[in-house]
Amino acid sequence: MITRILRITNHPLTKLSKDIKENYVRGLGCVLHAISNSSLNMRLLFEQWGYSIFGADVSAWFQSEDTSYIKKAISLNRDGLHFFRLKHQFYFDCFYLTETFDSSLLNELNEYLAEFGSNIFTQKALKRTYNFFAGKTGSLNVEESLLKHRNDNRAFGEKYENRVLVVATVSAGKSTLINALTGSYFNKVKNGACTSCICKIHNKPVADGITYRKDNVLHYDANTESLSSEDTSEAAMHFVSSIGDHRVCLIDTPGVNNSRDHNHLIITSDAIKGQNFDMVIFISNGQYNGTNDERQLLNLLYTSNKKPVLFVLNQLDCFKNGVDNIAKMIADYRKELTSIGFDSPKVFPVSARYAYLLNTETSLDEEELEELEVIRKRFSKPYFDLNKYIESESEHEYQKTGLKALENEIIKLLK
Repeated sequence: MITRILRITNHPLTKLSKDIKENYVRGLGCVLHAISNSSLNMRLLFEQWGYSIFGADVSAWFQSEDTSYIKKAISLNRDGLHFFRLKHQFYFDCFYLTETFDSSLLNELNEYLAEFGSNIFTQKALKRTYNFFAGKTGSLNVEESLLKHRNDNRAFGEKYENRVLVVATVSAGKSTLINALTGSYFNKVKNGACTSCICKIHNKPVADGITYRKDNVLHYDANTESLSSEDTSEAAMHFVSSIGDHRVCLIDTPGVNNSRDHNHLIITSDAIKGQNFDMVIFISNGQYNGTNDERQLLNLLYTSNKKPVLFVLNQLDCFKNGVDNIAKMIADYRKELTSIGFDSPKVFPVSARYAYLLNTETSLDEEELEELEVIRKRFSKPYFDLNKYIESESEHEYQKTGLKALENEIIKLLK
């Protein structure tokens, strides 16, 4: 449920009067409260769907004290005409959100709703909706926007979720790389060690805020940058990069050589040995690669992992033309990896910071915009076209960061 699109921008009820919307959402809250036994996860589904309709906080309406609102919702008229009853939309919302929460409750929901509709037209609409969600009929008398929302969620949920384990030593730029791949400032970048535990970051099919797990309960915030990997062990947001079209989970691990917490190595080591992923991204600080700690992690990765590994040399925006030889550094790093035992290692020179700033340019503050202009000027020189060191000269700015080549390789490995 964590990767679901929770809000809908074009629900047919949004254009109706405030009174109609309130009665409708109150009735929906009563139904979902009762059928889920006041579940907090169902409350989340209701709150975001209700917010989409009413445009304000509806959490107080998730209750079952006054079930008369259910009858009101079923009998609501649009434009004052009996023919334009909203029962079809109401039944759809009840079944759709219940299906999302727990599809095994659909029969119970059908029986519960039958208590509140006594006339033949209501019963017919309820039966048709139940049969649709039970897979017995293929059409419903509701707006396309509702059907599309369900289809988009179902199609994305049926895809295989590719799990990408991201590992590095401290200060290699792992958080910045993950931020660049997601297009969000989720991993707050600090000096020294950041992530202290495993954090799973799932992709959502479209931009729909951030859903995250805390104390085994799901929460939601429209602002994807409202929290960080330190606040939760699992979150979902839409990835603003080329991998955003795919179902992917980035598994963020602690920096293994944190002098203040030796458990980091154990946590990351267990994750590698568990092999519960499809590929690995190994990040090295291009300025200081080849340390003993990094060599230890590479040896562990070689001996304990059977999945594909992509190697990233990060922070190349800090290099100096005439002093640092990027081509030689890549060649030397490949030799080192080969000496450990990796066969034809794929190495990607990257500036994750530049890629992140480009991905989020429209939302940057003044200081970040100034930083972007400095890096942009630096990367206007052929020396900093990182893409040419692995493919060919770049056709657009983002390619120069090297991240596009990495994204392309990730996509090639997706199942």
